[in-house]
Amino acid sequence: MKNIPDIHDLRHILICRPYGCLSREIESSCCYREIKKASPRTKITVACCGAAYDFCQHNPYVDEAFRLPLGTGLRPNCRWGALLWAALKLRRKKFDLLLDTSGNDFLNWRLFKRVAAGERVLDGRSSPVQPFGAPQAAVSEHEAAVLRLLGVAEPDKSYDLPVLSTARAAVAQTLEQEQIQKYILLYPGSFPPKDTFRPDVLKELCAALRSLNMSFVLPLAPASAKEYHEVFKDSKDVFVVRPADIFELFEWVRRAALVVAPDTAVVRVAAGFEKPSLVFYTVLPAHVADNPKAQVLKTDQADINVFDWWKLESLVAGFKKIV
Repeated sequence: MKNIPDIHDLRHILICRPYGCLSREIESSCCYREIKKASPRTKITVACCGAAYDFCQHNPYVDEAFRLPLGTGLRPNCRWGALLWAALKLRRKKFDLLLDTSGNDFLNWRLFKRVAAGERVLDGRSSPVQPFGAPQAAVSEHEAAVLRLLGVAEPDKSYDLPVLSTARAAVAQTLEQEQIQKYILLYPGSFPPKDTFRPDVLKELCAALRSLNMSFVLPLAPASAKEYHEVFKDSKDVFVVRPADIFELFEWVRRAALVVAPDTAVVRVAAGFEKPSLVFYTVLPAHVADNPKAQVLKTDQADINVFDWWKLESLVAGFKKIV
């Protein structure tokens, strides 16, 4: 795209997310808010999949969420026919601009964008600024670079998380039933195994954190909940809960006094609510400074379960002053 339009001249924008990753969607949430702040009349449609689609459905700054025919994300040479059909349906909406900061350059994805918006595409290939931001920058940095191209001088890169009344009510009911007061939200991770706490390490983590005198809440999917119920069946201060959706997960994080987790979407949710956090990283990512109340414990690159327990003890002692 040779001539970048001004944000105020855009009536309808299509923002494409060829992935279903909740972490990336949370990092990108500033984009929708800042567009609406700069140009309230501009309509925003987001084409995405997976957990990202669920998130966008309840984002107050998104006018329409369009589900892409993908599972967890785009792959080379996948779903050609379904993507083409989706692009034809989107084309009827006559977008003024299509935005894509994903960096994906698969032929099926290029065809999708070309059919959906013709020449009105701003992405990593067509932008006059190559790339949108530093290659290792956080997603929010790339979104901010796009917004500056469109005329938003100083975009706010903070995350924007919707809180639903239904989620608040469901979590409040569980807290009352279980008589949970102040608690540490402890999330073991999900995938891959090297980035997930083993049950024995999780029990040791609880032991190290008990000096903070709080209960523990583990928000888990039904598939994992049964296993951890068994692991902690003799621990009266550990509660395994099953959030009905991502918004109940948000609420569990929002109410927590401290969040302890490996690098997952939970870390980004905690950053959005500026929650005190203890975060375990095998490799320090670009967004590590997003939460000023987070403390980071670097682990072995091959296994998150291998780390300096003396360093952990020191960090826990520091949290006693703030939680």
